[in-house]
Amino acid sequence: MKTKILIAIVIALGIFLIWYLTPRQYTATLDGVYYQLDKEEVIENVKLHFEGKLQNRMNGKKNFNGVINFEGMKIPHLPQDRTELILQYQGDNFSTIFSGFRVIDEKGRVVPDIYTYGGIYINDDFTQFTITVFIDGDSQTWSSSDGLMITAPAKDRVEASNLSRKLMSRLGITLNN
Repeated sequence: MKTKILIAIVIALGIFLIWYLTPRQYTATLDGVYYQLDKEEVIENVKLHFEGKLQNRMNGKKNFNGVINFEGMKIPHLPQDRTELILQYQGDNFSTIFSGFRVIDEKGRVVPDIYTYGGIYINDDFTQFTITVFIDGDSQTWSSSDGLMITAPAKDRVEASNLSRKLMSRLGITLNN
């Protein structure tokens, strides 16, 4: 009798772990704010679109592998010769957003060529994001005093700035705004 109960518990635990650890399709659109750190006004309200696979990890954090897109008129867009922006997040509260390929001709052929859009800081639940936007893919163009930021979910600059401070402080980064 005890053996049957133990076997049932082990089977139930195995089924739960398979369910919990299986990657799931994740599609989300968040309202956010695009702003510059040394300016008081919002440059633009934007939308962030995530599409990919979200997977739970044993330690409670999440992995995400997929595509990220932005909607907005003033927000820096990916150069025309680049493929889509990829986010490969491994649950460590930081990752980079990049395009791994450049289109070389009208037939759509591509060559490996990394273009980094920016760094992204993420909470453990994968529900809050702040992005340090690099100009022309150059990480040297961003600073904690006047860098360009995209933060979501946020309705205004104050909310976006507070969320950015919270997410970035977890990794020891202080914003000077």
